[in-house]
Amino acid sequence: MKSLIHTIKTAIFSILFLSLSISNAQIIYEDQLETIYLNKNAEEVVYTNSFSNFNNDLIATNKINFKSQIQKANQNNDRLLFLSERSNLQILTVTYLRTIRRGANQSNNPESFKAFINNKLPELINQFKKDNNLEELYIISRKNTFNGKIDALPSVL
Repeated sequence: MKSLIHTIKTAIFSILFLSLSISNAQIIYEDQLETIYLNKNAEEVVYTNSFSNFNNDLIATNKINFKSQIQKANQNNDRLLFLSERSNLQILTVTYLRTIRRGANQSNNPESFKAFINNKLPELINQFKKDNNLEELYIISRKNTFNGKIDALPSVL
């Protein structure tokens, strides 16, 4: 009889311990998980896309001075925002400008620039396909990078 009571107490204690450890594990990992949006829509509904507007503004200037743009964005602590029902992305404008400059400097053609940007900002791949302004952005930003200026020098050979 005592062993049966002891076994029941042990079982109850084990079940309580197991349920508490599972709920603690859930609390620990809950902060690390991202929100997943389940939707039957194949089309992504975009609420805010300041990346596209910023790209259009850069293209409209026709000459990007990365140093002054980065300083200005750094002083203002500007952020770019992309909100949709599938993803939320917010990065500093300084980081985005540096990504554009690095991509334009390291790329030799618009396709490799697009691949670089899509690799750095995978959340915006579908939007960059729709906007289709990365090629123009590459051409304008390439002129103002180190490798772009070297490419513009006349060939001596």
